[in-house]
Amino acid sequence: MNSPNSSTDWNGEQEPRSVGLWAFELSVDLIVRNARVGSNPDIVTDIAVSDGIVQELGAAAASGDTEIDALGALVTPGGVDPHCHMAQISSTGVPTDDDIHSGTWSAINGGTTTVGAFAVQHRGDQVRDVVNAMVDRVSREAVADVALHLILTEWSESIKSDLDWVLDRGIVSLKIFTTYDRLRLAPDAVIDAMAAAGRHGMSIMVHAEDDVMITEGRSRAIATGLTDARGHQESHSRLAESAGVAEALRFADRADVPIYLVHISTAGSLDEIRSARSKGAAVTVESCPHYLWLDEALLQGDLTTTAAFMSSPPLRGAEDREALWAALVAGEIDVVASDHSPYRMDAGKLPNGNATVFTEVANGMPGVEMRMPLMMSAVADGRLTLERALEACCTTPAQFLGVYPQKGALLPGSDADLVIWDTGVERTVHHRDLHDAVDYTPYEGLRVTTWPSQVLFRGQPVGRSSSPGSASYLKRQVSS
Repeated sequence: MNSPNSSTDWNGEQEPRSVGLWAFELSVDLIVRNARVGSNPDIVTDIAVSDGIVQELGAAAASGDTEIDALGALVTPGGVDPHCHMAQISSTGVPTDDDIHSGTWSAINGGTTTVGAFAVQHRGDQVRDVVNAMVDRVSREAVADVALHLILTEWSESIKSDLDWVLDRGIVSLKIFTTYDRLRLAPDAVIDAMAAAGRHGMSIMVHAEDDVMITEGRSRAIATGLTDARGHQESHSRLAESAGVAEALRFADRADVPIYLVHISTAGSLDEIRSARSKGAAVTVESCPHYLWLDEALLQGDLTTTAAFMSSPPLRGAEDREALWAALVAGEIDVVASDHSPYRMDAGKLPNGNATVFTEVANGMPGVEMRMPLMMSAVADGRLTLERALEACCTTPAQFLGVYPQKGALLPGSDADLVIWDTGVERTVHHRDLHDAVDYTPYEGLRVTTWPSQVLFRGQPVGRSSSPGSASYLKRQVSS
């Protein structure tokens, strides 16, 4: 596929025919001409933008102050990644290396123009303090738009009474953990928090793993001298995840609330979800690119190399990956999010150098910049339809965040967050080409066939740098 402004023909043959959705004549700031906005390469349209908003799609008779000729290239809405950790303290007490500025800069260079980040109420923290601090930081640093979720690590009447205030600040989703000593809520607190969130119309995100299984597995691994990534893998077993998912679904049923299950990685968890859905459960299912592309074999070996690939849940094998792909194709996985967790190899991954054991490793991988290129490459390679990729990476995440169709759509009235894609590229991923504050990518050496050739944020081309605070905090509203 040609990059914009190149002169070669579509597929080396003839230019795509211009078929407008409707004709328009407007005085506009920007027109993106000859954009392919669907899966049919023979149909292109023009996109008119004024004041950062999409005005019309059709055959433009007027001219814009600025014009970009896409030359038949695929143009999509900017990606929406609802699960990103930036400016946050990990479960091991280590801060992420991406702050809001570097994290959103990485996101936007990969074609993601909206992210969901987290304000974290660590034990002893006041909810209002952590929310205000994070909103202020987003307003000062962001170069892509940011919505916020609130992580709760404890539950009390005081926190419950703050939920109305949290809603007024534009946060409509809570995240809770069923494992990690620094983060988890007790089962009765989980149920009460779910019920309170439901009464307020809020969404509940759940990191679902069985804490007892993980704790016992960790003790066994250490007792037998298994202190590398395999110890982590054994602790966070497939059964620990599926049991945690089953419990979270039972809790949600008791509280009568819909839930959002983050980073599903196993076939067993999918089975639990199918069973719950067959009984009427309202559940949104998320998985991540590292569970779709990377294999558990990367966890075999010395921690100096394997720590880079440690996440919770851990990477799985071919059987689970194939089950995830099948579920994504079928629409059973609703969202593909990065779970961007950016820790450098020195302070975060190997805090004690060669003497580091798996319990000291900050879990998670950077991925916000690679999510959209990987998913769009899956489209170009015929593994996934364009419609499914956009649902999982744009539409459904925006709906969950409560910002659709302002975000996640290419419609009149939507923000003009647009990505022009080069779908004929053969590119090898190297961290040196990425824009985060970490020192590696788990996708190093991977071949991709699609890459953003140009990103527009509210109708403005993203350049080589962007001023901190040039984007917005998205104040969300409860979905009606």
